[in-house]
Amino acid sequence: MRKDRTEGVWAIRAGTARAKQRKARKLGAVEDLDYNNPYRFKIERVWFEGHVVFATEQGELEVDPKRVKVAQEYQVVYSVKLTPGGRLKKGTEPDRVPGQLNIYDSIPGMKKYSAIWQFNYVVVPRDHKANTLRSERDCLASGYPIHKSRVFEN
Repeated sequence: MRKDRTEGVWAIRAGTARAKQRKARKLGAVEDLDYNNPYRFKIERVWFEGHVVFATEQGELEVDPKRVKVAQEYQVVYSVKLTPGGRLKKGTEPDRVPGQLNIYDSIPGMKKYSAIWQFNYVVVPRDHKANTLRSERDCLASGYPIHKSRVFEN
């Protein structure tokens, strides 16, 4: 194998990229990942269909969801103040449930996946136990009010 090869399957360990041998994997197998985060992205844990997955957060942005594909993210909160246009009221932040991870409706490889997330705020009572909602299905079936916002994040 040539050392100056630029394409192929690579493994990254301790910041060094090496060509990786392809192994036959059964469908649905999970591959271990070493990631040294050279750009110091903020990594967050989120729920997807009852499993914790990892995602990077690049910040808020303005998009037109009629023109740009967006995925849905659910944030479990005690309260949120939105304008009639669906944006957070100036100077306010959602009152988040401590310890609750956000919830994604999709992951890479799914048709509905997008790297741009539209926030949906699930408003729960004060006695709600964190992380009992772990999927989009849980949120939709919970009976709690869900406020779709015009807050987008990449």
